[in-house]
Amino acid sequence: MFKIALCALAVIPLAVIAHKRRVRFDPVAFVLACLFALFQAVGHSYEHYGTFRALFEVPSETALAVAALAAYVPCLYLALSLAFSWVDGASVRVAERIIAGERARFLSFWPTVGILLLAWLPYLVVFAPGSFTYDGIFQMDMWHGFAPPSDHHPWVMTALMGCVFDIGRSLGSDNLGVVLWVSAQSVVQAAVFSASIACMRRMGASTPVLAAALVFFAVVPAWGAYAQAFLKDTLFASLFCLYAMLLVELWMRARREEVLDVRSFAVVAAAGVALCLSRHNGAYVVALTAPLLVASMPRGMRVRTVCVCLVPLMVFMAVSRFVYPALGVVPSGKQEALGALFQQTARYVKEAPDEVSAAQRSAIDAVLDYDALSELYYGSRSDAVKATYTGDDEALGAYFAAWAQMGARHPGIYADAFLNGCYGYFYTDESWTHNTWDYRLYNYGSIPGIEDDFDVSYVFAEDVRGALIAWCNWWQNVPLLGLTGHCGLYAWLLLSAVGYTIRTMRWKTLFALAPSLILLLICCVSPVNGYLRYMLPIMAALPVQMWFCVAASAVRLGREPASASR
Repeated sequence: MFKIALCALAVIPLAVIAHKRRVRFDPVAFVLACLFALFQAVGHSYEHYGTFRALFEVPSETALAVAALAAYVPCLYLALSLAFSWVDGASVRVAERIIAGERARFLSFWPTVGILLLAWLPYLVVFAPGSFTYDGIFQMDMWHGFAPPSDHHPWVMTALMGCVFDIGRSLGSDNLGVVLWVSAQSVVQAAVFSASIACMRRMGASTPVLAAALVFFAVVPAWGAYAQAFLKDTLFASLFCLYAMLLVELWMRARREEVLDVRSFAVVAAAGVALCLSRHNGAYVVALTAPLLVASMPRGMRVRTVCVCLVPLMVFMAVSRFVYPALGVVPSGKQEALGALFQQTARYVKEAPDEVSAAQRSAIDAVLDYDALSELYYGSRSDAVKATYTGDDEALGAYFAAWAQMGARHPGIYADAFLNGCYGYFYTDESWTHNTWDYRLYNYGSIPGIEDDFDVSYVFAEDVRGALIAWCNWWQNVPLLGLTGHCGLYAWLLLSAVGYTIRTMRWKTLFALAPSLILLLICCVSPVNGYLRYMLPIMAALPVQMWFCVAASAVRLGREPASASR
């Protein structure tokens, strides 16, 4: 209610400013404002009732939805219209500044790296040697033979983490192994973020914009928290940001007609390979971004751009199909990609068990544990349901047929199951259930059913760590500021950037936002709803991607922002 009241109060001042600046009606801003308001109403309904039906059946939810639409739509429409108008003007100023040979005065690469590491130092010290997370432990279990090797977590990443961990282990300390990995990924993360800020500077960002990006990376708790976590996701987020930045730089250099040698394309291809091998989602990002990237490049560079996109995918396929089997690494199960469908089936079985035919039940039971589905179903997490997968891939055909029949009969149940599993990625509310458990500020301990011999423990006492956790929890719950720890803020910033790109009719430049859009779509069918860990790569890349929209808009105006740097 606080944000609804705040938005209602802000409408008149925003309207006055828009009138003074003669801002015209903006259909893109209006559509975005309506979508945002709708998702806030839907999100609140799912948070409290687990269904969209509450919007129509519960009077208080209906009233809240009406209030949200009445307050959010005009406020956000005016705010977005003004923001888009500001970007229009900023793109002109950017072009003029760089054509004049000016660059914003700001810190160079290494001082920026130092500031970021210093800002994250409290997390690295207080949680030393680093939080030994569930996923990290499972990867080390596989690496050391306590569990069968699997590509559920990309084996290249498991091997890399294992080799670093083993350096410490060979010196007699598992703690040292964790410290080495955490230190390495922290330096990489700081270096990539510093490089992205430098890229923004080359694209004409002003000193205040660069400072805002630095403060974002330094102060928001997620970055320090994930820097200290023994986890694959921190490095993947850095590689994702690097890949997005290199795509932007490649396009900008092509636009200013620089000579791009083989090395320039090879660097992008290498980043693509690293992205694909560090997490399975990386292959989808590279593959689905490729058509937009190729179409956006000058004709004379498209063949080389195609190669840049194909090389990572070819390496990924070769490693997955030949190298892993040769090493005895088992591929990840199909249930990982079918979690959203399994959730729909489980919810149907829970809400309409009498309408499941014998044939449908048999088809489901061949793939999942039918009798357990009703009890195991939890709307925001699919792991429990997926865990009952029998592994019988040949039975999937009959299951898909049953799934389609049931969905046609009760599409509302399927809609509920899908939205209940992804609304958190678009819902912006500091009071939502997620807190610092999302930050991995804890040691998990041994995984049930797996006996290992790891000896990892925190250096500082629980009360010391608790003080920093309390700070993170406080940050999460501060109105507006706490949104930086929730997925919804970044989803809507990304969609606003997409809207601005569409508004300026720069369709080809959507390639720069495509990697984050693809990951956002993957988040919608991911195992956990509103999971900041899955949003981390998008958070990392957004500053450089959003500023690219400003620079690309300058190109649209006929003022090539990079031309003066030649």
